[in-house]
Amino acid sequence: MSVAPKGEEPSSKTFAQAAPGSGTWTLVVVFLLYMLNYMDRNVMGAVAEQMKRSLSLTDAQIGLFQTVFLVCVAGFAIPAAFLVDRWSRRKGIALMACMWSVATALTGLAGGFVTLLMARALVGVGEAGYSSGGTAMLSAAFPENRRAKVLGIFNASIPVGAALGTVLAGLIVARTGSWAAPFFVFALPGLILAAATLFLRDYKTVASAGGQAFGKALGSLFRIPTLRLVYLGFAANVFVSSALLAWLPPYLARTYLIDDAAAAKKAGLVLVLALVGAPLGGFIADRWARANPRGRLLSCATTSALAALALAGALLLGKGAAGFGCLIAWGILTVAYLAPGGAITQDVVHPSLRATSWGTCVLCMYLLGGAYSPVIVGKLSDAFGNVGTALMVAPVAGLVAAVLFLLAGRTYVADRGNVAVVHLVGEDR
Repeated sequence: MSVAPKGEEPSSKTFAQAAPGSGTWTLVVVFLLYMLNYMDRNVMGAVAEQMKRSLSLTDAQIGLFQTVFLVCVAGFAIPAAFLVDRWSRRKGIALMACMWSVATALTGLAGGFVTLLMARALVGVGEAGYSSGGTAMLSAAFPENRRAKVLGIFNASIPVGAALGTVLAGLIVARTGSWAAPFFVFALPGLILAAATLFLRDYKTVASAGGQAFGKALGSLFRIPTLRLVYLGFAANVFVSSALLAWLPPYLARTYLIDDAAAAKKAGLVLVLALVGAPLGGFIADRWARANPRGRLLSCATTSALAALALAGALLLGKGAAGFGCLIAWGILTVAYLAPGGAITQDVVHPSLRATSWGTCVLCMYLLGGAYSPVIVGKLSDAFGNVGTALMVAPVAGLVAAVLFLLAGRTYVADRGNVAVVHLVGEDR
């Protein structure tokens, strides 16, 4: 490891690749694991209607499953990410994939509200640090000027996994008649990929700036103005996505008067078309950044605002081609901020804190936003008797996110310039 010499002006322009030639294989494995991550977490939405009937649950209880899951993701995100930064990305990812896959299988074995709640909490604990480890590995395996594009491909696994999880779970339930069956089916691939992760090449752990302990490291992140606003922007946007991931299949079933399997297919179509949005958002942001140093944040703000307007249009128009077209537009736009936003969390921090920076973002996005939207929408749906009306809180949060990203653009260039160059070398075995 080599650090910028003493007295040399800090810069964040270049970071060397950690393991030359390993980037593509790393991207493939972490992409597939992230896809399975979202398959496991989105089973609940696809089986919600049958689970509700089978176990006599309320909408608020259905929403609480997702809320508890997200609270656990948030609560363990920073400790898991800090462990990944200080220990090993490769080993940490393998351990987490095993944990959430086993917990997914346990969800299918649960027989009531309390046991379901406990199982989903364990899935959340297992998934808490995964995106942090994956983001850190990719940020080191590819050069900085390709970071948003690569993270865009990585984040494209979110809509793919959400769509596959929703559609396949609906088909499995229709074929087996059991809401529990998809949980067993989805658990096995995660264990296989966890083993594959152990063969990835990982960079040697970088000494933290100033030998920071956990508390000091966390405090240093919150002293970066850009990060504070970006974290809040993520929280507002994840409020939206968490609400829709939990309630899109029930919304479509009730609004379009179709059965659970048909609703799962429609929801899957919306989510899989978001596959376009994640890499497209990263590509646009990298191109925009060449013309304007604040391009990544401008891209986040623009796509967040457009996604909010598309979702509002879909909910107001309701059943019909126009309403569903707006849902398709929302599905593409809603993930476009992820790649540039994720890149920004890496751009303005010391390389020893990359996973911790993303883990802090995960904590904020769920604890300050996404963890509560499923149960809030569920309670509003119980109160109004209409899940579409309840979901109208989501577009408002999307507009708030757009404003926060715009404000972050005022400090981004200065914060990025304060990061010292660190060349990541060697391999952690």
